[in-house]
Amino acid sequence: LIGLGLLLLQTSGANSLRTAIENEKVTLAQSEALLQQRREYQANADLYREKTAKYQVMIPEQPQEEEILRSLRLIAEEYELSVQEIRFDARVANAEIGYVQMPVAITVEGSYSSLIQMLDHLRWSGRIYRVDQVNINLAGETRGAINAVLTANVFYRTVN
Repeated sequence: LIGLGLLLLQTSGANSLRTAIENEKVTLAQSEALLQQRREYQANADLYREKTAKYQVMIPEQPQEEEILRSLRLIAEEYELSVQEIRFDARVANAEIGYVQMPVAITVEGSYSSLIQMLDHLRWSGRIYRVDQVNINLAGETRGAINAVLTANVFYRTVN
């Protein structure tokens, strides 16, 4: 009877040991996977830094209204558009996602092809401009001239 008790204790101890070994194997596999992931991050660190720098230009931490105004005027001038007005409207914060959108209305006058070039330039510029609406009207007496109002949003990140 004592032998049977000892045998049961040994079996129970062996099962506990096997369970502990399996748990350690799982922990080791998870640690190795994490280590491999960190090695990949380290190997791609330059790429991640480059992307981070690009994203910081696309959606900076500050609104930079003066930079936006300067940039829009320069782009319009480059495509021979006359800026009539640039107006910022009330900002909309989205704390859940971590950014603020700044609605902006841009009124320009010039040719249709110049407007298309400006829109294309905005699309590929460093800062994100989301153009939501473009209203076009004929501009006065000048043949082929249009007056366009671009309704857009520019973004910046909220800093926690």
